[in-house]
Amino acid sequence: MDIGITITGAILIAICILPFVLMGRNSRKHEKLLFQSLSNIAAKQNCKITQHECCEEYIIGIDETSNFLFFFKRIKDKEISKQINLADIQSCKIVKTSRSSDNEKIDKLELSLLPSLKNKANIILELYNSDERMHLGDDFLLIERWAKKINELLKLNNQHVNQPV
Repeated sequence: MDIGITITGAILIAICILPFVLMGRNSRKHEKLLFQSLSNIAAKQNCKITQHECCEEYIIGIDETSNFLFFFKRIKDKEISKQINLADIQSCKIVKTSRSSDNEKIDKLELSLLPSLKNKANIILELYNSDERMHLGDDFLLIERWAKKINELLKLNNQHVNQPV
């Protein structure tokens, strides 16, 4: 009787744990595919990703040596990829868009990169859009980290450029 209960309990525990194991495995596989796509984009610029972060359908990465930022997003059958030479960028800021007047529900989160040349348009990296995905997840924390990281790199690069030789 005790062996039967033990076996039944073990089977129930295995059935409860299995979905989480499979979700974790699929998530790692998905992240690997996104990283491979980002690495391929970087390789075309003769760059190598030194830092990156993933969030569901997109990945953002940087080659700190070459000073290039890379972005790749896959939504259903649509792919968006961007490579940005940070030497051509003046600053980076977060753009948060809300349709409602109380600004509680975020509809879009974007990184806006302001080019050094005044006649060029801002480069927009859309990290979150409520029309594509219901929940925000860690996107806000991720976008804050990357805006800070990019602005620090831009500041560091400007110091190197402005130093007398």
